[in-house]
Amino acid sequence: MTAGQRLTCSWAVAGRGTGRLTIVGDLDYDHADEINRVLVEGLAAHPGLREVHLDCAEVAFCDSYGLAALLMAHRHIRGVGARLHLDNMQPGLARLLELTRTLEYLTAEDTPSRAEKFDT
Repeated sequence: MTAGQRLTCSWAVAGRGTGRLTIVGDLDYDHADEINRVLVEGLAAHPGLREVHLDCAEVAFCDSYGLAALLMAHRHIRGVGARLHLDNMQPGLARLLELTRTLEYLTAEDTPSRAEKFDT
């Protein structure tokens, strides 16, 4: 088995209230933890972000561990009160998210919590 393409991530603040994480390489078992390391550092350095865009234009491959890393990224982003956007997805990543029915979950607008629904 050959090793996948090394993953690199770069964080930038792309305007008031918006962060951008550019992902290049494979989101796989050997590399996917990098996105959350960079993301957590970026979120801590820039409190108050409302939107976080993950630029996936150069994600070459994503396995189940990479999917788990995206789900964890979603948790970190939601934890600071921001919304996740997945930009420029390649067909393979889009298909994985479609098959696992996680695309809508990852990118959905906030919905009222269960408690809020019954506070009428």
